[in-house]
Amino acid sequence: MTVSYEKLWKKLKINKMKKSELAKAAQISQYTMTKLNNDRPVSMEVMLRLCKIFHCDIGDLMEVIEND
Repeated sequence: MTVSYEKLWKKLKINKMKKSELAKAAQISQYTMTKLNNDRPVSMEVMLRLCKIFHCDIGDLMEVIEND
């Protein structure tokens, strides 16, 4: 299984926010931002911080893709 944060990047555009602004608002390290950029799993804590910023559910920011 893999994850995709495409929904997160769409929300970022809709809210006219830069990735650096998001990192600062959610107190996310550069390492974690790199993981997000590369569709690698991040901690639940990070996802909850992002949900708080966008006032949404985790499913609104990411999706899990099953590989065959």
